[in-house]
Amino acid sequence: MTQAKLQLEQVALSPGKSFRLLHWNDNVHDVEIVFPGGETRPFSGTGDTWHFHPEFEIMLVTRGSGTRFIGDHIAALSAIDLVLIGSGLPHCWHGLHDSSGYAIQFGLDGAHPLHVLDEARELEPLWREARYGLQFSGCTQHRVADLMTAMPAQRGVGRFASFMQILDILLDAPEADRSRLSGKALGSSKKLDSCLGIQEAIAFILEHSQEGLTLNDVLGHTAMSKATFSRHFKAHTGKTFTRFLSEVRIDFAARQLIETSRSISEIAFDAGFNNLSHFNHNFRLVRDCTPRVFRHGMRPAV
Repeated sequence: MTQAKLQLEQVALSPGKSFRLLHWNDNVHDVEIVFPGGETRPFSGTGDTWHFHPEFEIMLVTRGSGTRFIGDHIAALSAIDLVLIGSGLPHCWHGLHDSSGYAIQFGLDGAHPLHVLDEARELEPLWREARYGLQFSGCTQHRVADLMTAMPAQRGVGRFASFMQILDILLDAPEADRSRLSGKALGSSKKLDSCLGIQEAIAFILEHSQEGLTLNDVLGHTAMSKATFSRHFKAHTGKTFTRFLSEVRIDFAARQLIETSRSISEIAFDAGFNNLSHFNHNFRLVRDCTPRVFRHGMRPAV
């Protein structure tokens, strides 16, 4: 997780282009733009920071695991993972190292050429649902993954055709293949200063969540008053500071329960909880079961 000064991401689409295709192979900070025909250009991505942009984004993780933050949604992910993120919806990925994947970013404001096409109006229900973030699974996920992984080698017309086919597949995805992620359609703040302050706070929380982090620590880091911070943090994340921190810690613990054989007490203290009963209580609140039951249910049968 980078601790550099956070800024609103500016998605610079090339003139005359409907979208841009991104690829990463290790982490979502070291990214490359993939041009038609396979030529690439590296740049620093913002996927590992809490950010937003007016453009829509289709994110495909083809290798790796980590934690997905979209609006007020927090959950562990593992490849293959496919999501659609709406305009202005805050999001980031944490711990997504030794991973790879693709992203398509595209704008659909009033000046976009698609707006003059009657056929494109069929996509409006998809844009409305994307305000909450959508995860796709099943056949939908695999069909889109096949198209996205083939796009780097494609040229103009073929690549555009793949893009439109992906949108059509997402639009027609059966209910069993789609899940709404955020409980709220959280748009970006109109007050950039407060937005950047909350982005800074979330990056700080993610970086130090396993330590004895307090609200005063975050307030000192962001130089915000308690009242201002609480108001804007809830508006951006849909959660209080305490709930957000607890869910981040529980997600770390859940991955440890699945991936390691360490004791529950060891995992609890490493996650940032100062006693086991507090950890068990919070785990049940977030996961609706005890850590022991969760581990037993998620471990493959021997």
